[in-house]
Amino acid sequence: LDSVEAYDPQLGAWAPVASMSFKRRSHASVVLGGKIYAMGGSEDGIINDTVEVYDPQADSWQRVASMPQGRRDHAAAAMGGKIYVTGGTIQGVGLASSVCVYDPQADTWTQLASMSNTRRNHASTAVGGKLYVFGGLGAGGSLNTTEVYDPASDSWVQGPSLASARFNTAAVAL
Repeated sequence: LDSVEAYDPQLGAWAPVASMSFKRRSHASVVLGGKIYAMGGSEDGIINDTVEVYDPQADSWQRVASMPQGRRDHAAAAMGGKIYVTGGTIQGVGLASSVCVYDPQADTWTQLASMSNTRRNHASTAVGGKLYVFGGLGAGGSLNTTEVYDPASDSWVQGPSLASARFNTAAVAL
């Protein structure tokens, strides 16, 4: 879908807002600087690289720099004023362990060190200046692994295993 709805907890009601310019499913979204970023996804079997940012004050979407490759079933997290996109399925490549970061100030994407595991349908979140990636669906099935990215060294280390393998999940930091 390209339609978007906003929930008002005071009224307990949903209301339509401006639509995205692309239909998306299996995409990633994050909030950064009071705006919503929608990245990649697919429509009619085509994986796209487009990125749009929603400004709730203006009720409008604006296209920004596209990702280096189209992705679907990827994860994204905001950290240090940037957006980190991990894994997913890349058009023509398949399952991916690649990682890239978006700098909204420069409107540019940069490739980073890849994860050690191929991941798809996984979760990610940022805590304490590090990016955590949990679970996923790899070539061998569901994963219970965690990987931790340190932007200062552009490197990944293994984190503690999850209690059980899982994919199609979400993660948030409180």
